[in-house]
Amino acid sequence: MILVIDVGNTRLKWAWLTSTGLSDQQAIVHREAKPGLWTAALFESGQKPTRVLVSNVAGPTMAKTLTQLAKKMFNANVEFVTAAQEFHGLTNGYLDPTLLGADRWLALIGAWTLARSAVKVDSVDANGQHLGGLIAPGIHMMREALMNKTSDIAKAVEHSTPSLAGVLANNTIGAVSRGAVFALAGMADRAAEIIEQSTGVKPKLFITGGDAGMITGTMRAHGEIVPDLVLQGLAVIAAQSG
Repeated sequence: MILVIDVGNTRLKWAWLTSTGLSDQQAIVHREAKPGLWTAALFESGQKPTRVLVSNVAGPTMAKTLTQLAKKMFNANVEFVTAAQEFHGLTNGYLDPTLLGADRWLALIGAWTLARSAVKVDSVDANGQHLGGLIAPGIHMMREALMNKTSDIAKAVEHSTPSLAGVLANNTIGAVSRGAVFALAGMADRAAEIIEQSTGVKPKLFITGGDAGMITGTMRAHGEIVPDLVLQGLAVIAAQSG
């Protein structure tokens, strides 16, 4: 049994890889939470893995915590996965492959494995060449930036009714939330259009992450939501290196 863990800036997601495949993804918020509130679910489930593979973009403190707990609870060393130049026909498109985030690299591996063609936005062509990608603030980060940097909006939010009825918002808090969703959906749509124009092939879209449902509901292009795409990438690496 192998434990695969995807640590984002806010949430920690994990699944168990066995001979029958990958279990359903589980998730918990770790940001600004006391360690005991999120570690119990992961390390005190009664299951004991033979290997632990991790994608971590939450920094060295999280890496140290996971390393110590895995050793203490499972007597296992954590294998932190990072981006490489190439993986079984998939080629990293970054000039310095090590600078590509582990989560993006693993999502590419997951998508490449699912489709053999192919919201951070990344693209890979039918030959396995990573074409590069885009990074933008997520929905929550956009909201926080507006609240912290624009006093008039922050003040108006205090007196707003949190309603998202209709296509366009009729209150400030709804306008902030809807604006962030539209921004990301528009970026994804435009990226898909440019990729199709430059390659001559309509891309198959996989959408992952906690805000995937909100974004795909607003996009013009049709994308398949794959909540555990990073974990699927970890599972592929685990199977290849076991």
